[in-house]
Amino acid sequence: YWPPQYVIMEGDTLKPLKIVGTRGMTVDGEYHPEPRVASIVSSQIKPEWVINIKETGQIKLVDYSDIKNLKETTIESAKFLPTAA
Repeated sequence: YWPPQYVIMEGDTLKPLKIVGTRGMTVDGEYHPEPRVASIVSSQIKPEWVINIKETGQIKLVDYSDIKNLKETTIESAKFLPTAA
């Protein structure tokens, strides 16, 4: 949950390759300084993660085929996305 970021790491060493912050605007247009990552799910058909950002109400589709140049697509959703149980 904290700090407000997600980290991409090497699978065999867990060496951090890239740190991406989640601070930003909510779906209501308010700035949130510490939105938490609620879940990260990997696509089974392409190099992409689906990341739910809890307090902002955003879902990020992250194409990790080029780690140095990540491509993020943001989908607005309900504010305060629930955590996976």
